[in-house]
Amino acid sequence: MLSLEQYKKLIIELMNNNLTPTTDWRDIASKNTLLIRHDIDFSVDFAHKLALFESELGIRSTYFFMLTSNMYNLISSENQRLVKSIIKLGHKVSIHFDPTAHDTLEEFEHEKILFENIFNVEVDIVSIHRPGPFLDNNNVSLNGIAQTYSDKYFKKMKYLSDSGGRDVLPLISDYLGGDRSQGLHLLIHPIWWTSKGASPTETLNFWRKYNSDFLTAEVRLNCKTYED
Repeated sequence: MLSLEQYKKLIIELMNNNLTPTTDWRDIASKNTLLIRHDIDFSVDFAHKLALFESELGIRSTYFFMLTSNMYNLISSENQRLVKSIIKLGHKVSIHFDPTAHDTLEEFEHEKILFENIFNVEVDIVSIHRPGPFLDNNNVSLNGIAQTYSDKYFKKMKYLSDSGGRDVLPLISDYLGGDRSQGLHLLIHPIWWTSKGASPTETLNFWRKYNSDFLTAEVRLNCKTYED
């Protein structure tokens, strides 16, 4: 699978080809613009690990977190600490919005207010979880807030993704060696680069074990009569 060392080589290659990482989603006119986006589907801890690594590389990217995830609790004390640490490192954070968790899109406003109040940030870009219908009408906004599948990010830029554990490296090589008239919108899921495993399934099973060990430690901490 992928690794942090491969990620380092990838970033260096992109920057050597005059691509400039930015967290400003409003200013994307240049063919040299590089928007690095991280959708956090599984682990805030792995996101923090990648954020630290990117900081060491001297780059900044955008991390999108879910408030309605069944995989993690974003407002737990530990996860709040990790997200606030990511912000202090200079990265941008915003919402990874799951429309299926609500009856109407208007309910996004509740998530926006909560997210902004907890993390003291302004939400001006949103990533959609499992976009589905959003791909039929790319330019739908969320109460006036732009989302990452709109044309200016999804069609007017080159969009590449490692979704499902896909090896994105050959796709990036093709992009660098081909038509460079567009900037690059790169979706990287931290779990594929910071976890362990020779396949997507092994990688996810490593995360499951990692998460299980953490939960066991929390159970011990919160219940003195627990025995395993």
